[in-house]
Amino acid sequence: MKTFTVLAVVALLCYTANATPCTDICNAQCTIQQQTCAFTEIFGDLCDTIGGICGQTCTAACGCADSCAAQCGEEFATCKGSANGPFSGLNIFSCGINLSVCSSTCQLHCNFNLLAGIVNSLGGASAPSP
Repeated sequence: MKTFTVLAVVALLCYTANATPCTDICNAQCTIQQQTCAFTEIFGDLCDTIGGICGQTCTAACGCADSCAAQCGEEFATCKGSANGPFSGLNIFSCGINLSVCSSTCQLHCNFNLLAGIVNSLGGASAPSP
């Protein structure tokens, strides 16, 4: 139930603020790391390279989390907005269950597509067939 609550809050924040929390947090860490590295002035351009790699890692790692939070948050807000009448509490509960299902399904689908893309880039897709 705790996971559901966290997902609901993250999804709603994404929907209302139009932000990407995972990417924003990750990129903030990269910026701090890069500024700390540059402050020492020992490593020179290596700090920029490390910062670039860190940013790319954030994009790869957070892409699914952010896109699913935005998609499912939008669906949750629409569902919650249509919940009115004497059974609105039950409807909101149903919206919460749908949010959990949406998040799980979206993460699975996104991660599968990401894995398939990695597998294709590593080998078989670009090789000519005999």
